[in-house]
Amino acid sequence: MEQLPLFAFLGSAIWLDLISHKIPNWLTLSFIPLSFVYHGFLGQGVPFSLTGLVYAFVLLFPLFFFRLLAGGDVKLGLAIGTFVGWQVFLESLLYGLIIGLPLVLFLAWRRVGWQGFKTTFSRYGIILGTRRYLAPVDNEVAGLKVPYGPALALGAGLAVALNHFNIFTLVS
Repeated sequence: MEQLPLFAFLGSAIWLDLISHKIPNWLTLSFIPLSFVYHGFLGQGVPFSLTGLVYAFVLLFPLFFFRLLAGGDVKLGLAIGTFVGWQVFLESLLYGLIIGLPLVLFLAWRRVGWQGFKTTFSRYGIILGTRRYLAPVDNEVAGLKVPYGPALALGAGLAVALNHFNIFTLVS
């Protein structure tokens, strides 16, 4: 029951990212101070939330800097880290990366189908053969922007559930 605010937050983030391809600032930036308040009064204390926030920032900001993650995804990770602490955040990030590849491929397939994948692989073959860059075209996988927030949120939910029931933990 103590994880209910997190699961409500994650569900909202998944829904909004899938619908609008954005995770709004009002959602993520309001959840961070709420996590501090929650852990300050009911949870494991403010230092617990602060270390989760710092770890999330240190790990996710370089991904944002090199444009591997969007800003909303980073703020989602900061909010998750603030609520679950640094240990579960590390697990959630790992699970999010594992869940992310098949989820991104599935979402891309839903948008462009097999023809989009075929076009992408053909373009890569031409690039390798000619050693010249060819920009992605419309209806191709490489040109899509697929939301990664759902993978991060599902990874966090999985890490929290596995830790709650003591099924499996990576960081002890």
